[in-house]
Amino acid sequence: MFFTLKKISHHDKLRDGIYFIRGMNIMAFRMKTLAGMICAATMFTFGTAWAAEPEGIDINIADVTREQAAAVASAQVELHEEELIPKVNDGTKIMINLANRGLYLFEKGVKTKLYPIACGRYTNRSPVGYYKVNEKEVNPTWVDPADRSNVVTSGPSNPLGYRWIGFNGYYGIHGTNNPSSIGTYASKGCIRMLEEDVEDLYERVEVGTPVEVFYNRCVMEKSNDGTVVYYIYPDAYDCQPLSVEQINEWLHGYGVECFESDDAIKEKIAAEDGQPTFVAKPFNLTVNGKTLEWKAVQKDGIYYLPVYQMAEALNMPVYVDNAAGMVRTSYGTATINNFKNVLYINADEAEAIFNINGGKYSSNSMVYTTNPPKKTAEVTNSDTGTKVNETAVFNRNIDPVRNIEPVKK
Repeated sequence: MFFTLKKISHHDKLRDGIYFIRGMNIMAFRMKTLAGMICAATMFTFGTAWAAEPEGIDINIADVTREQAAAVASAQVELHEEELIPKVNDGTKIMINLANRGLYLFEKGVKTKLYPIACGRYTNRSPVGYYKVNEKEVNPTWVDPADRSNVVTSGPSNPLGYRWIGFNGYYGIHGTNNPSSIGTYASKGCIRMLEEDVEDLYERVEVGTPVEVFYNRCVMEKSNDGTVVYYIYPDAYDCQPLSVEQINEWLHGYGVECFESDDAIKEKIAAEDGQPTFVAKPFNLTVNGKTLEWKAVQKDGIYYLPVYQMAEALNMPVYVDNAAGMVRTSYGTATINNFKNVLYINADEAEAIFNINGGKYSSNSMVYTTNPPKKTAEVTNSDTGTKVNETAVFNRNIDPVRNIEPVKK
């Protein structure tokens, strides 16, 4: 499938479509930024030919099916703030991702349509940047840039199809008399659409509608049920390498980075097949009225809660029994679930270990409150049989949020 993402960061985003990674080494950030600037400059340099000239398909990486576009467009999905596409304000806007060959239409800030497109071939790259629709034309006439005496009026032989939406000099969005090219890198810079799609788009936009063209190989978003899904596309323009660290940071923006292994990410980057990988479904987590930094997460039908942040929010000492694979409090025990060295418990065990009640509150939140006090048992170290100093356990030199003590195997 070819739709997105997702989106950039829940903190910052670079407008050339490169994610700003929090806490990244400044030198690495500058190098990545420079690479992105070079990529953008290269696309501007090579994307200067007349794109409307008829030509054959130069690069055919993957077909983009009408069914895939319809599956996303019908969802009317609101833009999530971490999606790996630039931010959309309220209003109508056209956004084009050259990497996945998709044109997004946003209306009132909501993604309402996703159309498959053909864009510039490697040697005639579509120009990235910020534009506005500057002209609209029904039944456009095509003039051969190599021979201006060669004029093709509207009809089946016209490579522009029956609609033209101009946005940057000779560049525009138009129909095509070569529908098999849709989903490929085939033009000299213009954006081709299936005729029925461009006619639909034509009626939805006006002169002055913003147009943003960008190149994001990684598309990350929430599916209809809220599950985080991501796609990685081939680097057709050979200008945007991806790393496991980047993907982890983008997943972190959703709170699900622990639920996709580094090996799985490596394999996906290598495959670059544009197919969806469903990771997990995050929920905002509130304890006694306070929304926590970390999320509750649903994976394979199980709801998980982060152990140490729950304990911190409840001001409750915890003891991890590595040998038994259990976590203990003065109220009880629960089984440890270790995801990339971050400890979670099954939400079904939350009351037994933390003396709280609650659970799923809405489609995107889980809410818990403390039960009335009850008699507690002493917390003991199962390895030594001695009573654990609860204060010492809670205040041990381990960051309860990030630097988690792994379970020994």
